[in-house]
Amino acid sequence: MRILITGVSGYAGYYAAIRLAAAGHDVTGLVRNPDHPRLNILRSREIKLAVGDVSQPDTYRALLEKSNVIIHTMLDKKAPLATDRALFAAIGALPEQPGAHRRFIYVTGCSIFGKLDVRIMDETTEPNPKHFLAFRRDLEKEALALENVGVVVLRPGFMYGNDGYNSQATDWFEMGDSGEGIYRGDREKSWSWIHIDDLAEAFLLATEAGRAIDGELFCLADDRQPLCVDVMRRCVTVAGYTGEITFAGPLEGNNTSTWFDQNELMTSEKARRILGWVPRRAGILEDAPAAYAAWKVAQKIAKGS
Repeated sequence: MRILITGVSGYAGYYAAIRLAAAGHDVTGLVRNPDHPRLNILRSREIKLAVGDVSQPDTYRALLEKSNVIIHTMLDKKAPLATDRALFAAIGALPEQPGAHRRFIYVTGCSIFGKLDVRIMDETTEPNPKHFLAFRRDLEKEALALENVGVVVLRPGFMYGNDGYNSQATDWFEMGDSGEGIYRGDREKSWSWIHIDDLAEAFLLATEAGRAIDGELFCLADDRQPLCVDVMRRCVTVAGYTGEITFAGPLEGNNTSTWFDQNELMTSEKARRILGWVPRRAGILEDAPAAYAAWKVAQKIAKGS
């Protein structure tokens, strides 16, 4: 299949592109900056790159028309509503593909929920409308309302693993590297996590599944539900920090201690049952040493050393 992916210079889109190309699909990544050094690895995997801006559909409309599957993994932090709605409008205006079925995979995340009186969230749980990221639920609904494509929404947990590009786990690795051990926010909160390779497998399953999954939303995370303070302690420790963990309140500008300062726990029972998705990795606590080592190597590669 011909697949177009937004956000391939980021985390989810990057590994989705690699997995889908390895499975034999014709993958093109939409990028604004083709000189980003991270993209050379994608080129080496026979993944094509096209210059375009999601907020400006004229820069990629021809690619949309040629694609069997469109995967949107990026979040425009400056104008998330306008950018995603521009993409939705462009997809909604696509002509039919005679004899073919086009799929749109839209990606959000577990941080959509905010503070709720629910311990474990699933696909039926509605976010706290006061939560900073609750607008993403409105965008999910708008995506699912598109009528000329089969829409699937994926909500991954907190991602980790491999190069750890801009992930929360690597923030804590960096903290350990710098000799710090400050935990901010609620000591009792827990998050759902997902290894980036397990997420990439979910992208493959959602891409290749039949029309029965059209209109479905899937939460994706492993079964582990560690306290965030335990994950933070594990990450700084494998990074070499040997001091005591100190505790402090939320800090303005620190998303971990403000936007995400609550339980973000999901069940993936639906994805297991319908998609056949099964996470293979042991979990963030067990995988932290390997994830740290991989991240350190990626840092050296990025610096050209």
